[in-house]
Order: sequence, then C-alpha cells, then structure tokens
Amino acid sequence: MSKLNEKQLLLLTIGITVLLLGGLGWLIWSDMQAVEEEEGKIAQLHQQIGAAEKEIAKIPEREAQVIADREIADREVTFLPSEDDIESFWEVLERFADESGVRIDEISPSRASGRGAKGPIQTVSQTMTVRGTVDEYLRFMNLIENYDRIINVTEYSISSGKKADEDGKYRHGIRLALSTFTYSKRIANTIVSIPQYEKKRQTAEVKRWLSRIKIQEKESYTLRTSLGRRDPFVNVRREIEDTDGPEAGADRERAEALLENLTESLQVLATGLEEEKLLKERGDIFRLAQAIKENRQLMADLVRRIEQLRQDKVFRDPRLAERFRQEVLEPFERLRERIEAADTERPPMSNDEVKARFAAIAKHFDDRKWDEVTKGVRNFMDMTHDGQHVVEEARPTVEKITDMLRRSGVIREFEKRQIEITTIIFSPNGLSLAIINGKSKSEGDALDNDGRVVIAEVGEDYVIFETEGVEIKKLKGE
Repeated sequence: MSKLNEKQLLLLTIGITVLLLGGLGWLIWSDMQAVEEEEGKIAQLHQQIGAAEKEIAKIPEREAQVIADREIADREVTFLPSEDDIESFWEVLERFADESGVRIDEISPSRASGRGAKGPIQTVSQTMTVRGTVDEYLRFMNLIENYDRIINVTEYSISSGKKADEDGKYRHGIRLALSTFTYSKRIANTIVSIPQYEKKRQTAEVKRWLSRIKIQEKESYTLRTSLGRRDPFVNVRREIEDTDGPEAGADRERAEALLENLTESLQVLATGLEEEKLLKERGDIFRLAQAIKENRQLMADLVRRIEQLRQDKVFRDPRLAERFRQEVLEPFERLRERIEAADTERPPMSNDEVKARFAAIAKHFDDRKWDEVTKGVRNFMDMTHDGQHVVEEARPTVEKITDMLRRSGVIREFEKRQIEITTIIFSPNGLSLAIINGKSKSEGDALDNDGRVVIAEVGEDYVIFETEGVEIKKLKGE
C-alpha cells in the first residue's frame, strides 16, 4: 500500500475530526433531551407532592368532622329504628290499630332488604290490610306520622264498604305497604377507622364542628278530634232517599247522625277560630298561617255540605228541619260572620313584615334548605291571600319571595343531575376549559344535548351553570 500524500492525510484528518465532533454533538444533544425529560418528571412530581401535601393538611379537619358526626349520630338517627325495634314492628302497628279503632285483617312478616350488605342503613318492608271508617283510618295514619321512628307509606289502596257494620258505621278495606329502616351503629363506626379516636374527640376542632351540627327534628302534626268529615266513600243520596217508606226509621237515624256530624264540625270550627285569635294575639305568625288555612278550608267544606243537604232535601221531617235550622244554620251564619270580620279587620302585611319574611326565607335559600324555602313561601302566601294582602310598596318584595320558590325548584332539579367537574384549564385572558362528565366544555357550551343547561363562566376552581334564568355555581370536585 502506497503512503498517503500530505493532501490525502489532511482530508482524512478533517473527516475523522468531523465525525468525532458530530458524534460528540449528538451525544450532548441526547443528554440534554434526557435532562429536560427528567426535569419535566421532577416538576410533575413536585406538583403531585404539593397536591398531596394539601390533602394531607386537610386530614385533621376531616377527622374532626367525622368524629363530630359520629358523636352526634346517636341523637341524629333517633328517628331510625334499631335492629331490635324491627322485631316488634308489628306490635307497634297493632297498638296503633287498637288506639285508632281500625281492625286488622292481616299483617305480613317483616322483611329486610339488603341483608348482609355493608351499609349501616337497611330498609324493612311490611304489608298490612285493615278495615275502618275514614276517621279511624286518618287517626291510624296520624299515629304513624307522629311515631318517633320513621315509617313511610309507599303504597295504599281503599275499597269502599258496601254496607254498614253492626254498629251502623261503614268500614272500608284498606291495604297499606309500609317501609321503615334499621340503623347499625356498629357497622357505621367500622366504615372508616380513625387512629387515637378517644384522644382526638376531646380536641377543640371536634367541639367546633359539634357546635355547627343541627340535630334533625322530626315534624309532627296532631289530627284534630271529630273533624266531622263526610265519608266520601258512602253515597248519602243513596242512603237517604225516601223517609215515607218502610225504611223511614233507619233513614231518620241517618239524618240525625248527619246533624250530629255537622254540629261537631261547627264546634271544631269555633275552636279553631278561638285558636286563631290567640295565635294572632301572641304574634305566632307561622302557626297562625296554618290555622287560618285549616279554618278556611273547613268553612268551605261546611258551605259545600250544607248546600248539598239543602239540594237533596235530606231533612224533610219538620222536627229535623227545625233542628237543622237551630243547630246548624244559625251557628254556621254566626261563624261565617266572624270569619268575614276577621279577614276584613286584618290589616295588610306591612313592608317591614314582608321584608322580614323575605330575609328568613332567603337564609334558608342560602343554606340550600329547599324544604324550608317551600314551607316558608307557602306560609307567606297563605297569610297574605296569595301575596295580595300586603301594602303596595311591598309588592316588589313579594315578587322576590315567589321567585325564590321558582329558583329553588330549578336548583333542586339541577342537583339531581350527575355533574362531575374533574379538570379546569383556566386562562384569565384567553379561553378557559373545563372537563365536565368527561367532555371538554367552554363558556357558552350546552351541558347536554337538550340544551337546558349552559356553561355561563369557567373560573379558576369553579364553573357557573345557567338554566331557566338561574345561575348555579359548582366547585371543582364538589
């Protein structure tokens, strides 16, 4: 092999140098890429660590809240039967039947759904068939309503009695499907284990949470005695048609029973008006609204029944007709005059009173207590004859009160939707995006195909939805 001349040697040297520099540059570039990737991973890890540290910092407060919930649970769930109470469920129903007068035909055995389930609350169902008059049935239902444990009536049916029993009363067949619940504290306390529980339950943070918790109170209503309702399942015209025939004696007894029934109703109304007067003097506006509503309903029912009896000419016997005039018509007219006078004398609700009602209802609205909002608005409407019996300057506030009822209904329907905000990409000066139910949404987009809910605003950690003219704010992860 001949030796390389000087020029060839120079070219070879340059070539080898270029290759070496290229390889070295590629190695440097590869190392820089690897460094950048590692730095990205480190930044991501720091971000995850920061998020985890924030969650860890919330653990003491969350533990305090859980401990407070458990400490209050015994009182909070007193309206739920214990597992032992279920064994005597049918005994409670038998006692209610005895107190109300209904006659039990059949009670099916109790059965619990979800036996063996991990949850602390289980549903227990029961079916029973009874016979009773309308008043007996209403008393039976009122005992169920006021029982210190929850009993729900999930289904009922009534078949009218075809003929009177031996005591002259019409009893109807009633089938009820009932459900109640059991609560197991033992299961509830094993769902989440908290270390050093006894020590932590004495901390100031737990006491602070305990002070925030409001005990659930079960509402009750006591049925007025002798409401004097006409039995809607008995045809009065069929029962009293001809007092001159061979059944005249029996028809006369039924007519006398109707007189007694009307007299009792008038006595109930008179008592109700006295109660209304006392509540007005005490300034108990919420109970007064309910009393006014019940008394006016009873008066309307009396007007209807008396007019029907007149049209049917039930009291053909002169003696019964005279009793009808003295014992029913004259007291009825006096009571009607009292009601008309009370409604006329009652001044319209002042602007300050309407604003006070609005503030009370708005507080429930802000606390998202929708049942209380509904109750407050309805009481207000009853007190003011559907918002009409107020001073003129209060009418804008009345509109706000009625609109609160509408908005609470809209929010209730919205809350039934399964909406989950998992990610928000916020840009103060650009387009912000939110991942909602797995789909990317921006301002102006509809939530679903129906277009009823629209994204109004995407914030840093929240999204504002708009539906039916109501804006609803929902936080990320809420």
